[in-house]
Amino acid sequence: MQMASYKMTKIVAIEQFVDDKVSLLKKYKKINKCVAGWGRKKSFFRAQKYAQRYSVSLACLEDGFIRSLGLGKDGYPSLSQVVDFSGIYFDALQVSDLEKFISEQENEVHNDRANYALNQIKRYGITKYNQRFDSINSSQFQGKKNIIVVDQTFGDQSIPYAGASADSFKKMLKQARTDHPNANIWLKTHPDVIAGKAQGHFTPEDLNDPNVYALTENYNPIELLTYIDEVYVVSSQLGFEALMCQKTVRCFGVPWYAGWGITKDEYAPMEILQGRRGLHRSLEHLFFCAYIKYARYVSPVTRQRCELEEIIDVLIPNITFQKLLTPYMTAYGFSRWKRKFISDFLAFPKTTVGFKNIVKPKNSDHILAWGKKAQLLKTQNYQRVITVEDGFIRSLGLGASLIRPNSLVFDPVGIYYDATQPSRLENLLNSVQLTAEQTLRAQKLVQTIICTNISKYNVGNHTTLQKPQGFERVILVVGQVEDDMSVQLGGVDIKTNIELLKAVRKNNPETFIIYKPHPDVQARLRKGKISDDIVLNYADRIELDASILDCFLICDEIHTISSLSGFEALLRGIKVYTYGLPFYAGWGLTHDRHQCSRRQRILNLEQLIYVSLIDYPVYNIAPTKIFCIPYVSPECVVYFLYKNKLQVNQKQLSLFGQVFTYIRRLKLKTGINF
Repeated sequence: MQMASYKMTKIVAIEQFVDDKVSLLKKYKKINKCVAGWGRKKSFFRAQKYAQRYSVSLACLEDGFIRSLGLGKDGYPSLSQVVDFSGIYFDALQVSDLEKFISEQENEVHNDRANYALNQIKRYGITKYNQRFDSINSSQFQGKKNIIVVDQTFGDQSIPYAGASADSFKKMLKQARTDHPNANIWLKTHPDVIAGKAQGHFTPEDLNDPNVYALTENYNPIELLTYIDEVYVVSSQLGFEALMCQKTVRCFGVPWYAGWGITKDEYAPMEILQGRRGLHRSLEHLFFCAYIKYARYVSPVTRQRCELEEIIDVLIPNITFQKLLTPYMTAYGFSRWKRKFISDFLAFPKTTVGFKNIVKPKNSDHILAWGKKAQLLKTQNYQRVITVEDGFIRSLGLGASLIRPNSLVFDPVGIYYDATQPSRLENLLNSVQLTAEQTLRAQKLVQTIICTNISKYNVGNHTTLQKPQGFERVILVVGQVEDDMSVQLGGVDIKTNIELLKAVRKNNPETFIIYKPHPDVQARLRKGKISDDIVLNYADRIELDASILDCFLICDEIHTISSLSGFEALLRGIKVYTYGLPFYAGWGLTHDRHQCSRRQRILNLEQLIYVSLIDYPVYNIAPTKIFCIPYVSPECVVYFLYKNKLQVNQKQLSLFGQVFTYIRRLKLKTGINF
C-alpha cells in the first residue's frame, strides 16, 4: 500500500500498522496501488477523490479501541489502529470491514480467545486511554438506581455517521429521565472535555433536575460501570464497554455494536442501515471481530505488529503501577545519576516528579526515596514514603559501577529485604492465587532465564568449571556486602561473611565448600572483604572469575544469609539453605535457619516466581519512552539483556529491532515459543 497523506507519515510506526512494505509519500504523485486517509477528515476525502480519479484502492485509518496510556490530544501515540478498505467502523451509512466480519458465522475457538481477553480487560480496567484515574467514592452511587447518559465531544465524527446530531443528546437525556424518574442520572463527560481539550453537548441548564448530576471526574470507565445499572449512548465506545460489563445499553445513534441483538435500539435511527445487520451475534463474537480481527497493534517494545494479548500484557504493569502514584511525587535524596533513569520509570500521564536533595520534603508529601534514605524518613515518622530499590533482573553490570538498572521495585509498605516488617512483596506472596495461564507464564519465564543465562547483574566471565571429585556434596557459599540493608535487616544472628563460612563448615565438616565473594566486595566498592588465608580455613576454594551461574553448574547446595543468588538457585532446581530471612525463605521452598511468623503459606515455585519477577518489580528500557510506555515485561528485559550479552553491533539495527531479531533467533535456538 502507498499512503498519500503527509500528516499521516508522522504517525508513530504507521508503516507497521498499515503494511510491512508501505511506501509513505509526502505529497501526491502517481500511485498505482492504494491511497489512504484518516477517519472522515479532509485527508480521507482528498484520498477518496484521488482514488476515484485514478481508479486505485482506498483505505480509511482510525485509532483502535485500546489506544494508549494517555490522551491522543496530549501527544500520546497510538498502540492500535484500524485499516478499513470498505468504510470505517463508526460510519453506519455504509458497510465497513468490521460489519462484514461480524456478519460472518461465529467461531467457538475465536470466542474462547475473546473471552480470555475480555476477562483480562475487566480485571485490570483496560480501556481506550489508560492514564491514572481518580478514585471512586462509591457512596455517591448507593441508595438508588444509577443511570449513565454518555456525552461525547462536540463535532465528533461518529455522531453524524451514526445518524445522530447534537439534538440526539438532549432527547437521550429526556428519555432517561422519563424511563427512570426516581434514579440518579449521571451525565458522563468525555475525557477530552475533562482535560479541557474539547467541548461537550450538555449545559448547566441540563442539571436543573434534582436527580441529574454531572459526572466530570476522571473515573476508569470499567470500574465506574460496576456501580451503574443502565447506560444511554449515542455512538460512544463506552456503550460497548458497558456491554462487556453486562450492562443494559440503549442506543440513540447507530454505533458499530448496535443492530446485533445485544443493545436496546428502539430509539436509534436503524433505517440508515438500509436493512443491513439484523443478525444476532454474541458479545464475544463482536469483541473478537473488533478488538482482535479488525484492530491492528504495534508493540511499543519491538515496533513490530503484534496481537491484542501482547498489548494487554504491556499495559497491565503500567496500569497497575499508576495506582501507587499521585499526581505529584517528591523524589528525595536521589543522586545525579539515579535521577537520569528514575524519570524514565515514572514517565506516566499527569505525573510530575520533583527532586529534592538538601531540603527535606514535607511530611504531607508523597515521597519516593532509595533504600536507606526511605528507612530514615520512616523512622522520622514520615507516613507517605515509597521505598525504591533495584529489581531482581537488573542490568549488565554492577550498580556500584553506575550501570543503569532495567528493573526497580517501588514498595509503599516496606521493602522486600527488610524481614523486620511486612513488605508489598510479602503481602502479595501471602495472598497469591495463580490462574493456569499465569502458572504457564511463570514456567516459561524461568525457562527463558535459564536458557539465556540471565541473572541479576550478569557479571563474571563464562568459565567451564570442573566439579570436585571424591566428594558426596559440593556447597557454594555466597558472600554479600556486609553493610548492605539486605544483610542488616534480612540477617538475624549471622550478619558477616566470615560468620556464615564458619557456620557452614561447622555443619558440613566433610563437604567441599566453594566461597564466592560478592562482585561489589571483590571490586573493593563495598564492605565485606575477607583475606584469602582466612577464607581457606573454612572453604576449599575461592571462586573469583566464574559467574554465579557457572558456579551453580557444579554445586549441589547454595548457602547464604539473604543473597538473591539463593533465589536464582531455586529457579534452577538447586537446594538452598538460608541463614537469615530473605524474601524467598519461609514459604516451604528453602531450608531455613530461622522462621518468620508472618509467612504462613506453603507456596509452589511458580507462585514465588510470578509474584517476585512479574507482579512486584517494574521493568524499563530507556528507549521505550519514545512510545510513552514506561514499563515493559520481564520477558522483554531478559531478551534485551541477552542481546547485549551477545555484543551485537548496535549501529546495524535500531535498539528494539535488535531485541525483536534476537527474540526470533532465541525461539529457533531453544524451541521455546515465548
